[in-house]
Amino acid sequence: MQPGHLLRVQLRQLRPTQPAIGHDQVLYKLGKYASDRRKLFDDYCEANGQHLSGGFQPATTLRSADDSLGARPPGSYPDEMKTVVIGPGQQPYLTDGHHTFSAFWEQPGGGPDTWVWVRVTDDFSQSASPAEFWIRLLDERKAWLKDLQGRPILPEQLPLSLGLNAMANDPYRALVYFTRQIGYDKPRTPDGRVLPSEFLEFYWAEWLRMLLPLQDDDLNDRKSYAKAVEQAARLMVANPGMVIGSSGRTALEMGAYRALDKKVLRKLSASDGKFAYLLAARAQRAALSRAI
Repeated sequence: MQPGHLLRVQLRQLRPTQPAIGHDQVLYKLGKYASDRRKLFDDYCEANGQHLSGGFQPATTLRSADDSLGARPPGSYPDEMKTVVIGPGQQPYLTDGHHTFSAFWEQPGGGPDTWVWVRVTDDFSQSASPAEFWIRLLDERKAWLKDLQGRPILPEQLPLSLGLNAMANDPYRALVYFTRQIGYDKPRTPDGRVLPSEFLEFYWAEWLRMLLPLQDDDLNDRKSYAKAVEQAARLMVANPGMVIGSSGRTALEMGAYRALDKKVLRKLSASDGKFAYLLAARAQRAALSRAI
């Protein structure tokens, strides 16, 4: 397949290229979707390169959605799409979108049978061996083979599917997500285009893990969680010239702000902020587990 080729797949067909996600990031999305179905279908259509949904019926679900859901045909906005590399046996390996697609996997009316469009960036299906395939992925910076302690792992140790039950939980990845637009954002060119930033969130998480213990924070409390985010964001903006962990890039090059955006920070712990949706979804998931 040529780079740029569009592929329609079910979520169950995708193989992760990283061992963990921030479960709280996924749970926030699920909490938001529970109260705002338009956000769900807008995110779905954006992932399909359709930008926004064009409208939906009360009975519409992710499993029943088709290409007509979007305002434009799939692939109209390729830069918004999630990406895959084709491996041996024509297996698609997901290289961007683990959180978004895990949310679709967990969403009621979604799940592993949900169809999505993805964009192919590389076809390594002719690699002479699995080892060569993974070496190429690592050389192209399209796989993260480290555990939560930063130790190298083998490809065989990666999860075989998306979803909260399959992928390990990295609370620092979620922490980095919630600091976005408070302490950092994705680096951009002067004209506003997003710069390539492979593993941006991984490097920030790796760095924060060394500096900011979370065990003393009550992440079941909106204000306590917001305090942890503020501490993380203050570390991000403290020294723009500091090299962030193993990234080889400075905080400024990694998108760090010059100062905290306190307005966005305050919104996190509001009654209608991100943490309210997160904690509602977490409570619902816990209740379902107890009922089983």
